[in-house]
Amino acid sequence: MFGRCLMLVLGLFALIGAARAQSPDACRWEGAGTLVDRTHDWLSRSLCWPSRWVDGFFEDPLRENNEPAASLVRLTGERVWRDDGDGASDVDLDARVWLPSAERRFSLLFRSHDEDQDPESPVARDIPDGERDNGFRGALRWVIDRTDDMDLDLDVGARSDLTTFTRLRYRRLYPLFNESAWLRYTQRLYWRDPDGWGSRSLFELDRPLAPDTTLRFSSEIRYTEALNQAGDGLGLFQGVNLFKRLSGRSALNMGLGVGGKTQPAVVDSYRLYARYRRNVWRPWLFVEVEPFVLWPRDQGYQGVNGIVLRLETLFGRVAR
Repeated sequence: MFGRCLMLVLGLFALIGAARAQSPDACRWEGAGTLVDRTHDWLSRSLCWPSRWVDGFFEDPLRENNEPAASLVRLTGERVWRDDGDGASDVDLDARVWLPSAERRFSLLFRSHDEDQDPESPVARDIPDGERDNGFRGALRWVIDRTDDMDLDLDVGARSDLTTFTRLRYRRLYPLFNESAWLRYTQRLYWRDPDGWGSRSLFELDRPLAPDTTLRFSSEIRYTEALNQAGDGLGLFQGVNLFKRLSGRSALNMGLGVGGKTQPAVVDSYRLYARYRRNVWRPWLFVEVEPFVLWPRDQGYQGVNGIVLRLETLFGRVAR
């Protein structure tokens, strides 16, 4: 199902984009002029031009300097090996269309997983499979309010199985100790058909140790109707991460996470991992290697060793 949806979205964007006239803009990647670069550049512009078409519905004809709309598509292939044989392969799609003519208030999202359960997030890794919201989805995001240290937005969308969802997110950044540390608070309230209501409260404390090194402490409290009906209380997560920028093209993330629930008060899993990320060959290509050790409760907290390999490609809007 996901593969067909992915090909449909990319194919539709490419067909619409191919019918548009070329114009230099933020959707163009500067390459060396090889066949690979020209192919990637064509795909990026093809994915951006439908944004112009959609944004035209919101454009003010009297405004002389409308910022052009743009798209960013992140395609990630992942392969997991575990010594207990529970490995897996997956392909994730994360696409966003910015609509600046809508006063920077609206954007379109297309994802193959829930944003709040991003598989790259150490918080999300400890969510049991039964609580994951998988499946391709599209949504319209409305930015209700945004300042330098706060934003409030609302997503309304549908999944590939024709069920709907709504999510309200509030984020606030608080400086601490004369800005020597930062506290980020994120509150999400959502409704999913047919799962019902849920909420996620995330607290992240960042303490810079050096210009290229940051220590982060994370705590999350999770409520879902499924947890409540099963008598499991609240889902909990505690984690600590050390982020280290090794160079302009590579970085290291070392983390320890503990996930569990309140009724009964048990730990479902411990996870220790180190993720190395590097930009390779082209500005739009990234490789990640992540060895890990997992201690799950359903296996008697016996250590499970594994490694994750990821290959990530970007198309569309270039970060300036």
